[in-house]
Amino acid sequence: MQSEWSLWSRDVEDGVVGTCRELGIGLVPYRPLGRGFLTGALKSPDDFGTDDYRRHNPRFQGEAFQQNLVLVGHVRELAAAKGATPGQVALAWVLSRGDDVVPIPGTNRRTYLEENLGALEITLDAADLDALDSLVPSGDRYPDMTFVAGVSPAR
Repeated sequence: MQSEWSLWSRDVEDGVVGTCRELGIGLVPYRPLGRGFLTGALKSPDDFGTDDYRRHNPRFQGEAFQQNLVLVGHVRELAAAKGATPGQVALAWVLSRGDDVVPIPGTNRRTYLEENLGALEITLDAADLDALDSLVPSGDRYPDMTFVAGVSPAR
């Protein structure tokens, strides 16, 4: 079952993961790097092109962006202690969720693929997982307008 799942998007844990496991369904998280934010490469909303969707995403705007930089700072600190990159730690966290979890990070460069594969070598202990689990992103996951046309028909 595909769903967004990362340190930034945890709502799938509210019932979906458990149900999938009860039914023997594997989980394929997309955007495990939080639209690139969890890599630590983004420093400012100005890093986005004029047509980049993230310019309109609440987590990438204003005060939320600044607060989320603090969140990534914690990931960066743990990564430094592990001799890893923030993206590798973020992927290792998703991989730690279970053997039935196979994340699919969007990768458009060979160097990113190689970096992502490095997550397989990262071991997160209980203290690491507790620290990462305590991180909470700032800002809504999607802009309000995303759901305007998404009204389900009455049953």
